[in-house]
Amino acid sequence: MNVDLAVSFIPQKLKAFSRNEVRMEINLKNLTESSLYWGECEIVVASPLSLAHDIEMNTGKTRIGILKPMGGSSKIVKLYTRPNNYPDDYKFKITAYIYDEDGAIAERFDRNLSIECIQEEIAKEPTVKDNKIN
Repeated sequence: MNVDLAVSFIPQKLKAFSRNEVRMEINLKNLTESSLYWGECEIVVASPLSLAHDIEMNTGKTRIGILKPMGGSSKIVKLYTRPNNYPDDYKFKITAYIYDEDGAIAERFDRNLSIECIQEEIAKEPTVKDNKIN
């Protein structure tokens, strides 16, 4: 493989039973010292994840950019949920298409990824004793 794919999330986890907006950063890095590439990624998510904040959008494509020798490029893609999400690992797939200088696909690879959805514990109020003044 001449190109490496890395994905990170901010925040790193989804919150259950609430709307979420997560910034997913897709990084492509050219590992060669002489070749020039251009990259784009197709993203496929399943409900309750969506690529749009107001409708269910399960598939999208984003151009990452030019990958100079030993260089990289990144793109931010937002993931959204509606409040119908439960604690679980939500899986999705990214397919990277790497084009060479002639515009032909030099590499294509799939990554199956997931983001964890957790239920936050609600802090209990401390018990207050009744202090009556007599």
